[in-house]
Amino acid sequence: MTVDERQEWAVVRLVTVQKKNEMGRLLFATVTELSKGRPPPTTMSGLDCHRFNKSEERLFFRRTILSKEDAVNWYQSLGEGERATPVPTRKADGETWDGALIQVPRLEDVQPWPALGLPMTEELLSRPGHSSINPAPFIGSVPARLHRRFGDRAGLTGFIEETAAQAFVARRMHIDLSRYQEYLGSAVYIAPDPVVRQIDNFMVPAKDGRGERIVYRIVAHPGQNLQGVSITTFDKEADLLTSFKTHRVPASGILEVEKGVCTGEYGFVLTHDRHGVLAYQPPTGFVRQINLNVRATSRSSRNVSVPSGDSADSPRMEYKAAMGSELVSNSVLGEVLDHSASVRVATEARKREVLSDAERYGQHWFPENSRAEAAQLIRELLRAARFRVMIADPYLGDLQLGQFLYAVHGNEVNVTLLTTKLAFNPTASQTRLELLKGFKSSLATLSTYQLFAPQIRILSASKLHDRFLVVDNNVWFVGNSLNSLGERASMVVRLPNPNEVIERLQTLGATARSLDDYIQKLSRGGTRPAE
Repeated sequence: MTVDERQEWAVVRLVTVQKKNEMGRLLFATVTELSKGRPPPTTMSGLDCHRFNKSEERLFFRRTILSKEDAVNWYQSLGEGERATPVPTRKADGETWDGALIQVPRLEDVQPWPALGLPMTEELLSRPGHSSINPAPFIGSVPARLHRRFGDRAGLTGFIEETAAQAFVARRMHIDLSRYQEYLGSAVYIAPDPVVRQIDNFMVPAKDGRGERIVYRIVAHPGQNLQGVSITTFDKEADLLTSFKTHRVPASGILEVEKGVCTGEYGFVLTHDRHGVLAYQPPTGFVRQINLNVRATSRSSRNVSVPSGDSADSPRMEYKAAMGSELVSNSVLGEVLDHSASVRVATEARKREVLSDAERYGQHWFPENSRAEAAQLIRELLRAARFRVMIADPYLGDLQLGQFLYAVHGNEVNVTLLTTKLAFNPTASQTRLELLKGFKSSLATLSTYQLFAPQIRILSASKLHDRFLVVDNNVWFVGNSLNSLGERASMVVRLPNPNEVIERLQTLGATARSLDDYIQKLSRGGTRPAE
């Protein structure tokens, strides 16, 4: 066995950002420990560089191979101030830029070294499929444990604003730092499971007088054993936690747990006396039945070409039609035990989850002729505003100021109204200009009593169709304009990603005419305001 074969290795991936004539700064670094016995990967020649479009900053990426000992020492050496980039353990791998000084922010360790944690993509007792976004996408598909040292984003504004730079990092570090901004200026140590290579668990059907049972099969890495490994199993039956037991894993790695009937959901956590948590699985039910449908499709497909709009000169859009198919066979594999109580509990629990989600997102259905109820809800939402109100509605005019805006109070609330000329269509008794001046007069009265001065932006009618209500950091999608909400069947729902809508509305408002400018242009008559 050679020295390289006996050595334990780690891969350091490092991205730094550097302004012209300044020292580089840590953007993100990962130290990935390789499994024992795994040979080191090929070395990287040179640096990868990306130049920013809007500034003189550049990104530099370098992957280096270190012994595990050297990698741990470099990871622990990171701290506030000037620090050297890693130097490969094998001298032949080194290049001139290795060991260069970079600026590192103050790093905060969430857990003390060398305590490692397992990323949780699902809550321990959550329903399967109710997963959160992977908190550590850079580890890949193989489970691993982490230690994290969090820095800050100071001096990284240019990177946050440039998508090309983010894509450069994502391809090399396997993480989109625009979505995971907590890792900006940070470093992570990634360690594979040092003991267990594979975990299987399956149900054995009832037979020969024995009930159903769950078998856990745990396989150790070559050269490792299962001494000190425990598995804690927990059962959910009809939304009740019915079992929570810890078992020592035998040397064979095979553990059988008698259940009688496996109609619930079953999860586990695998731990080691010295290494801590190794693996976990949220409660999951076993597949008992599969419906298998076989359909035959036609060989030919059709391209559909239609106008993209109603106008005679609108461009055409094309797409491929779905191929027709017919059912050839339908079969059912497996059997489902008759446990009507469990099914009923699960069905009703799912109904409550759906209702809870609707309540969380403020979903309100207004039937026809519910104008008073709809107006009252909008006023309640506005009354809760503490620092921001934004209403985007192409038909928001004079009448809506009195119907809704007096529910907003306090000069600390910034109010912006985005509307269009559609709200001021001429009538038999008033011109558009007269309607606009009346709107301005009503705004002055509102400001006198409520102590805030709304900013009015007149958008082109072609730029705004949907209606939005922004209150602080929440955004509601409003089905109908405020001038008719509730007269016909309509809906209001709070959006799960408000930031995108707020940013888009602010951009629309920044490019639109102010009310005074719109009135001025219209008064001159010679210049037609933007619609």
